[in-house]
Amino acid sequence: MRKFMRRFMLLGALSVVPFAHVIAQAPNAAPARPGTEQRVEGRVRRPLDRGGDSTGMGPAINTWVTLHRVGKDSAGPVDSVRTDAAGRYRMRWTPFGANDAVYFASVRWGGIAYFTAPLRSAVAQGDEAEITVFDTTSRTFPLAVKGRHLIVGQLDSAGSRTVIEVFELSNDSLRTLISPEGANAHATWSTPVPQAAQDVRLTQGEISADAFTHSPGLVSIAAPIAPGLKQVAFSYRLPATSFPINVVAQDGAVVFEVLLEEPQGAVRGDGFTAVAPVTIEQRRFARFLAQDVKPGGTVTIELPLAKSPGRPLYIASMLVALGLVVLLVLSRVVQGRASRGTGEPVTPSRLRAAAIAATPELPLHERLAREIAALDAMYARQTSPSEGVRAAYEARRSELKDALADALASAPNAR
Repeated sequence: MRKFMRRFMLLGALSVVPFAHVIAQAPNAAPARPGTEQRVEGRVRRPLDRGGDSTGMGPAINTWVTLHRVGKDSAGPVDSVRTDAAGRYRMRWTPFGANDAVYFASVRWGGIAYFTAPLRSAVAQGDEAEITVFDTTSRTFPLAVKGRHLIVGQLDSAGSRTVIEVFELSNDSLRTLISPEGANAHATWSTPVPQAAQDVRLTQGEISADAFTHSPGLVSIAAPIAPGLKQVAFSYRLPATSFPINVVAQDGAVVFEVLLEEPQGAVRGDGFTAVAPVTIEQRRFARFLAQDVKPGGTVTIELPLAKSPGRPLYIASMLVALGLVVLLVLSRVVQGRASRGTGEPVTPSRLRAAAIAATPELPLHERLAREIAALDAMYARQTSPSEGVRAAYEARRSELKDALADALASAPNAR
């Protein structure tokens, strides 16, 4: 389960992440073979106001690209080269040291580092070696909330409930949103939390702990947010006497999901509907869903004061079960953009982000099988997928098949 969790949490990873996050990805990549020469032949692209190719992208010229190595024995830069007039770069290297070491390329643009995925192929080309960079802006603009998940656990021995909140944020612009330095510094994103929230902390996700802050009634991040999807996940504890609570969807949400471990709990709000309960890690949750929640919409969560039997809420298990966003929403966004011809085509990074919240009451191997089927169906709807999209689809399908094999190996009764 832990192995699958690591893979699942990386699905929505964007190309702009802290260096530590790349290190966290390293154990999941196929290790290079020491002594066997490898090479990378890629390109660096950037959005152009005018001109460029059919996607509106053009080359990032004369830009330094650095090859990095990350292993248990050591980590650091290996080589660097400037891009040519077409934004292309090439480097060769011979893997060395620990067998678990991985290699990846990075570019620093506008003060922000952008990375490739770990370079797994002996000759890394195409989408594997492509880096897209963006100009930055500190002018705030709303980020779309594609998915929001709120999970409330059972009452613990201290008379509190653990709450987990997970957001899938979408920067739909062509600029990386940053927080300015100095007196004008401000958060790139924030959201209200209950005033009574205690022990507020960042959980597994894509945000550095240094960029996360909490003040009474508010959590904020100052991390760069590049175009595309980014996940923010945090947890806190609430005294039992805090309920009922009113949760404000400040920026709305395409999909808003509430899970309650307390069977006597209730959720009230415009558009929220009780759906079939789910069982996660042998614990049952009441489930409530709403779609297209308007900005400023409020949901009320009512829970009894009496203590019910149960175990503490395990954050890792919940994050595994949630996923990044519902397949229906992502496929609607991807297909809508492709059909409108807005200059934002179906790209490999968007396809890789299309993780689904598969039915969590089913065994793990059945959930994975359904996700493979859903991915196949989504890909089949693309009338003319590019070579990069095809490669991303095949890579994602391969990862799911590996996870399915692991799940079947640990489930002797699975057919």
